[in-house]
Amino acid sequence: MLIGEYDYDTDIAVQREESFDMGRSEGSHQKALETAKNLLQFGLSREKIAQATGLTTDEVEAICNG
Repeated sequence: MLIGEYDYDTDIAVQREESFDMGRSEGSHQKALETAKNLLQFGLSREKIAQATGLTTDEVEAICNG
């Protein structure tokens, strides 16, 4: 971007939107991890938990081992 085209307000707005999106994504992932922990207590298979939460089987396995 050329210096003459730079708009501070637009730049700040874009950064806020990117930060908001990143925070929402991290929050969704955290919620999926919590849900997986709860489902493990019910004895569901790791594959079904991964399918239900959108986590990978490796992530579910890490919860089991962690």
